[in-house]
Amino acid sequence: MNRIPLIIACSLSLACAQEIITLEKINVQESAETLEERKENSIAKRIVRGDELTQYGDLNALEILKRTPGVTISEGKGKKGAPGKGYTKVLIDGEEVSTASRRGTPLEQISPEMIERIEIMTNGSSEYTAEAMGGIVNIVLKKPKGESVTNAKISGGVYNKQPMGSAFAQYEGRTGNLSQLINVSVLDNSFKDDASIHITNADGSFSDEMIDLESRYRMVNLNTKLIYAPSPKDKYSFDGSLSMNEHRTTTERDTYDNGASLPSETLSTEELRKGMMLWAKVSGEHHLSGTEMAEWKIKYHQNDQESESRSVQTVTNLQEDESRFRIFGIEGSYSSVIGDHFIKTGLDVRHAIQDDAVQTYTDGTLDSTTDEKMRQTKGALYLQDEISLGENAVITPGIRYEKVSREFTTDWDLDYFAPSLHFLYRVTQNDNLRASVAKTVKLPTFQELSTSTYSSLDLNDLNHPDITGNPALKEESALSYEARYEHYFDDKGIVGIGGFYRAIDDKIEKLTTYDLTTSRYIERPYNAGEGSLWGIELELKKSLNDYISGLGIFGNATFQNSSLTTEGFTRPIKGINDYLCNVGIDHTLSDYRITYGAAYRYVGGYDDPIDENGISESQKGYGALDLYATKRIDSTFKVGVNLKNMTSTTIKTTTNRYDATTGAFIETQVDNENSEPQILLTLEGRW
Repeated sequence: MNRIPLIIACSLSLACAQEIITLEKINVQESAETLEERKENSIAKRIVRGDELTQYGDLNALEILKRTPGVTISEGKGKKGAPGKGYTKVLIDGEEVSTASRRGTPLEQISPEMIERIEIMTNGSSEYTAEAMGGIVNIVLKKPKGESVTNAKISGGVYNKQPMGSAFAQYEGRTGNLSQLINVSVLDNSFKDDASIHITNADGSFSDEMIDLESRYRMVNLNTKLIYAPSPKDKYSFDGSLSMNEHRTTTERDTYDNGASLPSETLSTEELRKGMMLWAKVSGEHHLSGTEMAEWKIKYHQNDQESESRSVQTVTNLQEDESRFRIFGIEGSYSSVIGDHFIKTGLDVRHAIQDDAVQTYTDGTLDSTTDEKMRQTKGALYLQDEISLGENAVITPGIRYEKVSREFTTDWDLDYFAPSLHFLYRVTQNDNLRASVAKTVKLPTFQELSTSTYSSLDLNDLNHPDITGNPALKEESALSYEARYEHYFDDKGIVGIGGFYRAIDDKIEKLTTYDLTTSRYIERPYNAGEGSLWGIELELKKSLNDYISGLGIFGNATFQNSSLTTEGFTRPIKGINDYLCNVGIDHTLSDYRITYGAAYRYVGGYDDPIDENGISESQKGYGALDLYATKRIDSTFKVGVNLKNMTSTTIKTTTNRYDATTGAFIETQVDNENSEPQILLTLEGRW
């Protein structure tokens, strides 16, 4: 599902295609500069420009990040993160935003056209949060560049005969010392999928469940950025964004026992989720001298979610839940160049408030209600020094100290140091050797601690359990090592090989159990034990312009393995895919002003042995083929077509349950989740 490095590769092949349109030449130059910036950064960082992110028709930032190898993103209730090396911390404009709730994630509310660039750091850095397990992804939203420009884009298409559409408009300009940008995006998409579940019991009886799922997602977002520069040394900025969304899903499920032709049970469920996200930031940048700079920020983030889930069978079950999240914060930093040193130090204080209320009803009668609140204050101090060791080597040591105070079921204080060390050696002008080591942590989220139960209602089974938290959960910590060798081609391509190893303490895993009292499956997070995760990453992006004009190829692969020691025995970390790979081509026909390409991504399977609760799970590998083409009409307009998931991907997951004491077989559940091709047509204009 991951493909941001592929999109980088697309731009590189375009850079070699010698596009004749002036606007495209500008983009080509920016692409070359992006690769050069990656090459020169003292800390390993991949950079993807915003105009590259729209190439494959992704609907939001969540879909974009799922394409990135090594990135795992939480998607909310009932969904698993994208395959990768573990948790990844996502920032928006360098800021931590509200975490994903069990019902959704703020990333669904950011359209690709809002994004200026995405920065991917594969290991922790003291300048950013210590909660960087698996690396950091920073989504940088667009800012005014000064010139007066208007952009617009409309898209329309179908998914399994369901209509899809979106529109985006943006204006940026300057009036005296004030630069402004405002954009608005609207999205209205419908989806229709099907799935099947086959359950075999110990006595040989079985059942088949046929599921039809329809959903509709609507979103509107308004984003504003103002920059006031009264002098060359001072700059003040205001960033504000308001997003509202509604997601409605209906599910029809028929159950057939022992091969019967008529259903023994019919179930109808519906979920309606509404969300509102708001963030605002006032910041200042002051150049104290030619070698000194001070920066400050005051920020406010808000993310509200409310949902209603209803299932109708012999009785009507209803669950209502509301989640409120607020962040107030201040941040300041000072940086200075002293000889061969670039020193940066800073502080960050943020106060978070989260409320969660859940109510359940049966035929209109209130069964249960919970209302939990958490207050958290987190302060951080950091110091980082980038030291040039001659012309070819740079070392970047850093130390970060964080202190966290929480008010929840029990109040607790926690503090920790998070050191990091990054090393860059320029072997030749086109060859880099990189290495890094960093300590990172993962604090339990409010959802992981909360005892509120988010019920799967009548859909409850091995792969659709109730979800609750664990108030006794402890923080997870890790020491992460990475090394990488990169060769940059003169025609702006790259080939690289790298390895990573992560030693993990108190690994947090989500385990499913069967509650004999309620006869329901329930999922809880636990500190499962001591673990390790390691792997090899390969990357290639290369122009074949010497052989076929305008042709570029790209590919990457990650091979990984894991180990977890828990309760006296060792097993793999759950859900770690054996390997991930992406391959593709891009071709530009300059005479016809056409660019087209194809990308195939494959996610290898996994085979988890029986865990301490008597449950094992395996998943078959799956792949998807995406195609795209764009045609430049003139200097103003461009049209495009996206054909996504042309292979109609099916994800097959097999789960077995055994008696945790005797080891006796109880049941097997096989889930097949099917998806359909998606077709999108786009028209873009720039004035």
